[in-house]
Amino acid sequence: MEHSILKADLKKSFDLKTLAHDAKFHFIALGGIGMSALARILLEAGYKISGSDLTKNHLMEYFEQQNADIFVGHSDKNLIDCAVVVKSSAIKLNNPELQKALELNIPVLHRAELLNALMRGLNQIAIGVTGTHGKTTTTGMITTIFYEMGLDPSFAIGGEIPQLKTNSAFGKGGYFISELDESDGTIELYSPDISVITNLELEHTDHYRNGFDQLLDTMARFVKNISDNAKTIINIDDAGNLKLIDKVNSGNFITYSLEDQSADYFAEVVEPAPNAKMKVYKKAQCLGEITLGIPGVHNLSDALAATAVCLEKELDFNGISNALSKFTGMKKRFQTVGFAKEARIIDDYAHHPTEIKATVKTARQVVDLSKNDKGNLIAVFQPHRYTRFEKFWGEFLKSFDEADIVYVCDVYSAEEAPLENINSEEFAKQLQHKCAYYIKGDMDKVADTLINAIKPNDLVLTMGAGNITKLGPIIVNKINGNN
Repeated sequence: MEHSILKADLKKSFDLKTLAHDAKFHFIALGGIGMSALARILLEAGYKISGSDLTKNHLMEYFEQQNADIFVGHSDKNLIDCAVVVKSSAIKLNNPELQKALELNIPVLHRAELLNALMRGLNQIAIGVTGTHGKTTTTGMITTIFYEMGLDPSFAIGGEIPQLKTNSAFGKGGYFISELDESDGTIELYSPDISVITNLELEHTDHYRNGFDQLLDTMARFVKNISDNAKTIINIDDAGNLKLIDKVNSGNFITYSLEDQSADYFAEVVEPAPNAKMKVYKKAQCLGEITLGIPGVHNLSDALAATAVCLEKELDFNGISNALSKFTGMKKRFQTVGFAKEARIIDDYAHHPTEIKATVKTARQVVDLSKNDKGNLIAVFQPHRYTRFEKFWGEFLKSFDEADIVYVCDVYSAEEAPLENINSEEFAKQLQHKCAYYIKGDMDKVADTLINAIKPNDLVLTMGAGNITKLGPIIVNKINGNN
């Protein structure tokens, strides 16, 4: 990340109204889930779009079908009649498209700056969700509620809602719902009308090099920058959030909890799985029950946050409950990708020890509460980034206790250089588990190993932020294709 460039970006305040209604935005790395979300909103709002990425994926293909100029590979020739160039923190100064934009004095926006402009410039009430874990699911839940209740919101999320088959839209209603990324410090740009903070824990140490205190300082500045008339809804079950509350020393927080009955919004867990259920209270008054279409206590916490947001906007509780009963999760978040040899294959984006523990625990509950003969819980983990693997090595080793069998794939480097002794083979050796194995090779080879291990009623849980998301479909296609 170019930290000096980021700081310069944070000083800007871009206004969409300075552009023509059909101005053209060029996105460097359009195929990313966050970049494509903003491009889709702009396209639906009437602006023109072009973009490039190293490879073409289904997100790029969507824009191609909308007659946008799409390029595979980065080149200075890709900038054709564009008014604005959009980049993310991952784009380096030596990128040819960025260099060309700077040479031609074309305005260059950080992705977060554009999102901030959309949240401020569409005359909609802005709802933003941030936190280390759960922000994608929480944002998806809020969006689902507003959508099911006919409120037609605009939204931008870092994951796709399967029911809507998209991660963003330009709505004609009065709300803009967005996931706000805290990973690179750009969270300080935003000032939503309603904010949700799910939890705070050290992650993204490439940016937060000084540890949790740096993250805490960043989040404190975010909260202090929010308007006095705005609302901040915060989870007080989380130790990091409690430190934030102490640091900010403000009485403006609206609290929610699954543990503390004194919270403004409290929920009693009724069932953790297979369909998580809770009884919801506002100021100690019981409002009724909510049953999700997915398992997991952590999902109930996210659902309580979503419920609090909607109740603060005076939406009907029964409508909220009905909408959440239809919520079946986000893509890559405990998503069932298929069945093979009568075993269920689930994919999850978990790549931090806390996320892995919660996901494995939920899978354990699903297996234990199954009405079928009990199978094994097979956890398949692909570490993401050598730096993260090294930083949280000890915590990762403690994250798989509730799995029956653990397989560890090679590290997905995300273009990082390898680190000495930080590898999956060594990790599998150190994992204090009676059935822990290292699998070498690409996803096709990993699939072949797993196919021989899978038995009826097993639950195979693939976890990681890399290309392990391809593993489940490969297994399903190989087995079912042969049959």
